[in-house]
Amino acid sequence: MCLNLVRPGPAANKTANGHHWGLALALGLGLGVVEPALNPPAANAVCFFWQACARQRGRATNTRAGGKRTGRIIGGNNASIPYVISPRNAWIREPGSEHPYTIAWNPVDGVNRYTVRLWRWTFERDQPDIALWEATVDNTNRLSFPEQVPLELGSYYSIEVVTDTGFSSNLDAGYYESGFQLLFEEDYEIVRSQLTDVIPVPDTTLANRDSLENAALARAGVFFLEEMYADALATLQPLVNSATASDLVYTALGDTYSQTGLNQLAIDAYTQALTRAIAINDVLSEATIRVNLADVYATLGLFDQTLQQLHQARNAYSILAAETETAQIDRRINIIVSRLSRQGKEETTP
Repeated sequence: MCLNLVRPGPAANKTANGHHWGLALALGLGLGVVEPALNPPAANAVCFFWQACARQRGRATNTRAGGKRTGRIIGGNNASIPYVISPRNAWIREPGSEHPYTIAWNPVDGVNRYTVRLWRWTFERDQPDIALWEATVDNTNRLSFPEQVPLELGSYYSIEVVTDTGFSSNLDAGYYESGFQLLFEEDYEIVRSQLTDVIPVPDTTLANRDSLENAALARAGVFFLEEMYADALATLQPLVNSATASDLVYTALGDTYSQTGLNQLAIDAYTQALTRAIAINDVLSEATIRVNLADVYATLGLFDQTLQQLHQARNAYSILAAETETAQIDRRINIIVSRLSRQGKEETTP
């Protein structure tokens, strides 16, 4: 069975503003309504399948670590912005030698120097307040998180990256949901227990590549469900660097990017996952990945691509004779087509 982790955290009170019509439509379409009722073979091996486990998660607080209520985030779409990749919209542990973190951001073409700042936000969490640390780096988009800066439980923090041409990561559309908070130590004890229960730390001497991948996916899954996305990304990255990474690895990576509002990176990861699933004729994984892609495209207001992926996902579920999933996709397609038609009529009416 899949894990069902529910950890009450400090309630966040920020709300998102300025949603355009496309996002309103996307959120109104019931994103994620189509989920697999079947488990692919790898799911049994790792006791974790991303979509199934995310569906079972309780989400009792209905909030994100960054303070945004559960839902999709628009962000990570402009390549000229050094938007933050990690830590982003996440819970983290106190950075230190035992659990180090890496600050990562989008590398901008033609930029050689970046200034990186750590901000603490106001008590109301409506804007950055005090810059706690600053560093300048050349020819890299990664930097070790400063261990010498003490972070406080209950406070909200964010990373800002500024290029040598003056473009700030705060220009990213998902900027207000890109912060992070410290996880209470007693809460991490629960996570530690889940990490131990789900599967032992993988033995690097194992010759079986699948065993190593399954173990890492299971651990990343625990972090994902607890919204410890920086830890999930750090666990997944070594797998992604392998030429033999499976479609599940890229699906997990795409889901993690999607949850943190890194939509273009999510599309790239899902596309990699889709290529691998098709190559091994895994129809269920193909259907699941196409639904995930449709969710991201809908978030971005790209409804032609949304419909294309949903139609192809429907074809895959039809092959599996998954009538419930096929019917759910049909309803989503009909809702999108109907609302787009109504929107078109409203725009042409004088």
